[in-house]
Amino acid sequence: MATEILRYESGQIVARLNRSEKVLVSNVNFSLKERETLALIGETGSGKTITAQSIMRLLPANTKQMGERIQYLGQDLPSAKQMKRLLGVEIVYIPQNGAEFLNPSRKIKHHLYDSLRKLRTPDAKLKQTAVQKLAAVGLDQPEILLEKFPFQLSGGMAQRVTIAISACSIAKLVIADEPTNGLDYTAKVDFMNLLSTLFPDAAKLVITHDIAVAELCDSTVVLCGGKMMEAGPSDIILQDPRHPYTKALMAASVRNGMRETPLLRRETGFCPYYRRCPQASELCKKEQGYHTDGISEWWCSGKS
Repeated sequence: MATEILRYESGQIVARLNRSEKVLVSNVNFSLKERETLALIGETGSGKTITAQSIMRLLPANTKQMGERIQYLGQDLPSAKQMKRLLGVEIVYIPQNGAEFLNPSRKIKHHLYDSLRKLRTPDAKLKQTAVQKLAAVGLDQPEILLEKFPFQLSGGMAQRVTIAISACSIAKLVIADEPTNGLDYTAKVDFMNLLSTLFPDAAKLVITHDIAVAELCDSTVVLCGGKMMEAGPSDIILQDPRHPYTKALMAASVRNGMRETPLLRRETGFCPYYRRCPQASELCKKEQGYHTDGISEWWCSGKS
């Protein structure tokens, strides 16, 4: 039986503004087992990245999380200070922009050596291991690459370097934030296969707005306005979506003609998609309308 790596219950994540507060994420719940890949999908601003930041205890200074329950390997996540011992070792992060993630003043070798030293790799084996990691992510001439600075790399090379850094770990949980931006479908498939090869036993959380990437994951959670719209196995959620928001996301994909969802009403509702939803009812303005059938869960009062 597969071990549960992560159990996540967000509670509420609130941002403190100048004269008010704004709820960014509310009651987002999911779990991840070893070897399982889960996609968090939704538009920009739907709460995907802030959710990942809360798992790593790296929320921005002006935010607070209340009522959360986050467990890693069956234990409550440690404090932000204690979390530093896990980050980069058992919990690794792959950013969406490798060039911005890397320190421009340090050579590539030093980025990898820092991670390898966390694993107590002997100094005599640092270079050999770093070369192996760079080669494993498909980079040519890794010995030469070690001596380069990040600004000497292309965007694609920098992204692969960040993946190689993540592979300098004993990762049990991998968080990848929009890792396939700008890639064609074949490259997206190659990236997901690479994740499986480098981290065969790890649980993988993939943050994306790309339906094609979500389809390559075992399960999917659909977010809108910081709330869960729909969740379940990817082949069911994305082939037969039930919530109008998920259907709109599918329609807005390139392969479906990038159909825009217009603003239909000015007033807001309980459901964050209420203003654009063609199927909204009066109930959607004020009630949660939560439904579960063992496969999918969605917020939709206006449709049974």
